[in-house]
Amino acid sequence: MQEILTTYSFDPRVLLIILTGVAIILAVIMNLILLFRKTYPGFGLWTMGITAFALGWNLILLRNVFPDIFTIVLANMLFLTAAISFLEGIKIFRGKRTRKTLFIAIIFLYTVFQSYFTFADYNTSARIILVSFISAIICGFIVFELLSNIPADLRITSYLTAGVFILYSTFMFIRGILTTLHPSPQNFLEPNIITAITLLLNLFFIIAVTFSFIMTNNIRMEIELRGTMTQLQKMATTDPLTGIPNYRFFFQAGEQEMRRVYRYKNHLSVLMLDIDHFKKINDKYGHAVGDTVLATFADVCKKCLRDIDIFGRLGGEEFAVISPQTDIIGAKILAQRLRTNIEQAEIKTEKGNVRITVSIGATELLPQENNFESVLKRADDAMYEAKRKGRNRVVAL
Repeated sequence: MQEILTTYSFDPRVLLIILTGVAIILAVIMNLILLFRKTYPGFGLWTMGITAFALGWNLILLRNVFPDIFTIVLANMLFLTAAISFLEGIKIFRGKRTRKTLFIAIIFLYTVFQSYFTFADYNTSARIILVSFISAIICGFIVFELLSNIPADLRITSYLTAGVFILYSTFMFIRGILTTLHPSPQNFLEPNIITAITLLLNLFFIIAVTFSFIMTNNIRMEIELRGTMTQLQKMATTDPLTGIPNYRFFFQAGEQEMRRVYRYKNHLSVLMLDIDHFKKINDKYGHAVGDTVLATFADVCKKCLRDIDIFGRLGGEEFAVISPQTDIIGAKILAQRLRTNIEQAEIKTEKGNVRITVSIGATELLPQENNFESVLKRADDAMYEAKRKGRNRVVAL
């Protein structure tokens, strides 16, 4: 086994140069994203981790150029800082609390031990064992955080990132065991199959982790964008006071329902509702009370309607209902139910209880009628006929 581990002629410095170059490029990319793109809490720590990882390998590349305090102790401290930054960044990204004091203490103690095995008792194997087992443990914690309470939209990236850390943690653990059983050469950069695998795995690791973090941030951005678009669409199609569809949405829904009627040969009825003497309520009690009346009116109406009915506010005190699969007889029954419930409702306002009535016009879609505006106009005419006949009544045309 010892012969297999040591019989290797390829110069690790070639791999180390490639690893260092790639890590620096990725660190630059992460920092540019952090500076010029929208990022979320935690991404800054991921960037710091990638940067620390790149600087650590760059210092190792400069072994024999700079003192050991930089190329051994500081380099290994940067590797541990990178791992902890990844862990803490994931916690912050998931909205969890971090333990900065604990991890600062771990980094300090780790640096003390690295210093001891560099200056007091120079021992490459001891340093490798230390960094391997600690890295394996921290990566294990990272996997735990990634796989705990995974948000639905981040499931794929969480699994992929966890897979990378599982691979890295497993290798570092095996590396620690092998180094314990078969001590490494005092020079880390001597040709060695384990060293070559370590460098190759770190190259894969830094590339995979960087793009996992970028992908995770982009998915969060996409989720937020979808939420914003949904909110904007809702604002554009919903009446802010009553929470029901506005004229724009209502009219589009009416045209869509007309196409469905002609396709499936169903009935379709439309009701137009207007609160009686609403201007007097505003003049007497003020607009705040008027708004309360409108909102309560909408709530009472919604309780009388089916899920398939479409209820909208067309403007002011004017509302309308599209009632699919309903003929004129059913429309009149629905209109009477709405009228009765409105008349019986006692609306509580800041200036006392208010009672209202409503005039309702009803109509049914005629055969071959292909203009929803004409249907609304007929329902509106029926509603004004109800007004002329004394209000608080239903008229069908």
